[in-house]
Amino acid sequence: MTEREIQDLFREMREEPVPADSLARVRLGVEKRAVRRNWWKFAVPVAVSACLVAGFLLLRPVNKPMPIEQTSTPEIAQVVIPPPELPVPAAQTAPRPKRVRPRPQRVEVAPVSIRIETPDPDVVILLVN
Repeated sequence: MTEREIQDLFREMREEPVPADSLARVRLGVEKRAVRRNWWKFAVPVAVSACLVAGFLLLRPVNKPMPIEQTSTPEIAQVVIPPPELPVPAAQTAPRPKRVRPRPQRVEVAPVSIRIETPDPDVVILLVN
């Protein structure tokens, strides 16, 4: 078929009425496809949140309780209360030494003067400190 024949065929089909049941079938097919494609829009967020919750639950640090040593009452009394004959030493804090920065040494500078003579006898440059 040439392009000209195809154009003629379409012109002939344009004038024919479209059956109503074919439009209904097309709309029904499009609706089914749309429903089939939309399931992942709900499934993906649910799957991602389930993975996050599972990750937090599986990777959380496990806090094991420390074993408690059972001690008798007299041992607790000896540990908590110091014997009365021994005075409790007071905390002695030594004063912190001050940081002393060394002062910069002052250097005596002798005055220096520089005389520069130029080829012109009237111009002399003097640099004085």
